Amino acid sequence: MAAASNVPPSSSTSSSSPHNTTSTHSTELVKGTHRFTVAGFSLQKRNGAGHFAKSGSFDVGGYSWAVMFYAAGEKEEDQGHVSVFLELQSTGVEKVTVKYTFNISGSSLLSAGWGDFKPSSKCRLGFNKFMEIETVEDVYLMNDCVTIHCAVEVVREKKARATVSRRIAVPPPAICRHLEQLLESKKGSDLTVQVGESKYDVHRAVLAARSPVFRAQFFGPMAAANRRASGGGGRCVRVHDMRPAAFEAVLHFVYTDTLPPVKEEEGFLTNNSASRRHLVNLRDAAAGCSKGEVRVMVREWLAAADRFGLERMRLLCEDALCESIGVANAAATLRLADRHHCALLRALCMEYIASPGMLAAVMATKGFKELKVACPSLLIEILEKVGCCRSE
Repeated sequence: MAAASNVPPSSSTSSSSPHNTTSTHSTELVKGTHRFTVAGFSLQKRNGAGHFAKSGSFDVGGYSWAVMFYAAGEKEEDQGHVSVFLELQSTGVEKVTVKYTFNISGSSLLSAGWGDFKPSSKCRLGFNKFMEIETVEDVYLMNDCVTIHCAVEVVREKKARATVSRRIAVPPPAICRHLEQLLESKKGSDLTVQVGESKYDVHRAVLAARSPVFRAQFFGPMAAANRRASGGGGRCVRVHDMRPAAFEAVLHFVYTDTLPPVKEEEGFLTNNSASRRHLVNLRDAAAGCSKGEVRVMVREWLAAADRFGLERMRLLCEDALCESIGVANAAATLRLADRHHCALLRALCMEYIASPGMLAAVMATKGFKELKVACPSLLIEILEKVGCCRSE
């Protein structure tokens, strides 16, 4: 007897190319931060346990949130401690899983936790005994103001329907990486830029393509005169009134279209995900750098970007400084924004200084005293803004 055949009927033996499909299920953390400054801490404390100050609403992960701060504790049993909570403002929510982190400005101590917001549960999570009141008053209180930093990470799940798989994997653009390697290798460099005692071998065409100031200097009507004035056929040019570190940031941006890489520091933002990929909290921009030194560094970058007509770099720095406005730096940042035509940063500084309870604290700072002397017109504008706020 012949063995049975495993081959299907001839009508079914022909087949087309396989229809390969893929689908995904991803779980991601959507991150966001909020700075909440409570002015008049001593008055808040006198109101006793159960009295709270609530921040304005802010959005993270598609939900609305607020920070609740109890200067004398939420309950009587919290006596001697401040309490802080994250409250879900959105309604009609089935379930939200979130990681929340709190710390006081100036402190490296973090209090963090995970929790689920459900319709049947209390729509807030946090810490009843966040920190002793005595510690807050002795260490972190500035002009009777305290600033709470809240980081929120919302768990979000995504499912995608099946799609035809791609057979060709196209790599992402690499031109910025290649240009950065060109700067590092110095291959083909045809120009030396001297800043102070430092010298940089660069490519004239790259600088001219990126900066209208360099373009006019190298290829504009005065280019020939500039070459004769500098000597050596224009092979070397000097940049005055700028620190080498600031010019290095300019070169990094010119060749990569990004700010120099920095790590997290509270109150600042640079390279993160989504539409604001340049925004991440700046921490320890260089070994041993304090938060104040990082802020000074970003201010120098902004001034350098404005000097060379690098609009995107200027806006990146402006955006980073917008995230770091506080009592200690508001006046100095306002002067910088006014000098370099940073409209949004200027408006935010004005709004911050003129907000209820802030003016007295800002007036006690060194930056405000310098502003009064150097920019009296800004002082007048601040007072007008305060007057408008009070009348409203």
